[in-house]
Amino acid sequence: REQWRRSGRDANALESIRRQDSPMNTLLVMDNPPLTGDPSSARRDRVAANADPLGTETDNKWFQFFENASLLDEIRKDVVRTHPDLYFFLEPEENLGQRRYAAIERILFVWAKLNKGVRYVQGMNEIIGTLYYVLANDFNEEWACEAEADSYFLFNTLMSEMRDVFVPDLDEADTGIQGRISNMTSLLSLHDPEVRCHLVDIGIDSSFYAIRWLTTLLSREFLLPDTIRLWDSMFASTHKDNFLRYVCVTMVMIIRDELLKGDFSTCLRLLQSYPTTNVDGLLESSRALWIYESQVTLACHKGGISLHQALQTITPPPSIIMAYGLKGGMAKKSVGPDEGVDGGFVSSNNRPGFFNRGFLGGLGQQFGQVRSRPRPNTSS
Repeated sequence: REQWRRSGRDANALESIRRQDSPMNTLLVMDNPPLTGDPSSARRDRVAANADPLGTETDNKWFQFFENASLLDEIRKDVVRTHPDLYFFLEPEENLGQRRYAAIERILFVWAKLNKGVRYVQGMNEIIGTLYYVLANDFNEEWACEAEADSYFLFNTLMSEMRDVFVPDLDEADTGIQGRISNMTSLLSLHDPEVRCHLVDIGIDSSFYAIRWLTTLLSREFLLPDTIRLWDSMFASTHKDNFLRYVCVTMVMIIRDELLKGDFSTCLRLLQSYPTTNVDGLLESSRALWIYESQVTLACHKGGISLHQALQTITPPPSIIMAYGLKGGMAKKSVGPDEGVDGGFVSSNNRPGFFNRGFLGGLGQQFGQVRSRPRPNTSS
């Protein structure tokens, strides 16, 4: 626009648009036609062609055009990078691949125009790309033909639940991106403080990997079939945020051995380019962790027993990787001089992650009131 203004071609461009045969007329200055049947009246009532193309008024059609062009360009750059190795988006017959990309582009553009408080944010293309792929491959051809409209509806419904993630003003809220990362980090500190503290020690902040995990719903961390399997369970969950948080924490714990041995570059590479894993096993482990934590918390709050007693009493599901700083989640009764000193746990020398880091990571704060609560008199 600046080059155009300096070149002095404004008058020539406007004169070209005034011509009746200009192919750019409807593209640039088309306005809602009047409610009359007179075509000439519709032509006259279009936005004035002598409107200032450099004006910044929001009702200036030129301003709207440049704004739309900028938004479309931003969306297009990401859309063409969506699943670039998937034949579905590369199919040359009847230019199907490009037409499918164009459908995704339209969905994102229309949604961004109708939701100006959020607009388009990178990562949305990964979500809509996966949704559109599934719907366009529906075995019912009649439904598959409506994949674009159905994808928009599902995307809009999903965004209504997670739009706060994409709003900068809400970053620090519990539903914002930083709030969700903080909740995920707290959960990791509770169940695997050793890994959490190691990542802090080597300078890896959770935002280095969690932003992409949460904004794309993990669609870039797995192959497309695995992503679809993961989303099946997530959409079936009544608490999608909670589901995603436990899955993300379990992902970190699955590669904990490699992380504990790695330096900054190794750990960052593992977290930003997640290794191939069994998604069914991941889902089972994350579900088991949630169930076990719920059982332990219920026993502490409702049963009036200490956390130590709960971990010794409740048998964790076999698929748990780590829970409360313990491998497998089960606290073993100690024998010898340690008995009675630490409430029946194995000595902290044998469990370095639980005692010297677990409570610093938030374990003690969360269960402090439970441990200090008077125990009910059961002698009678």
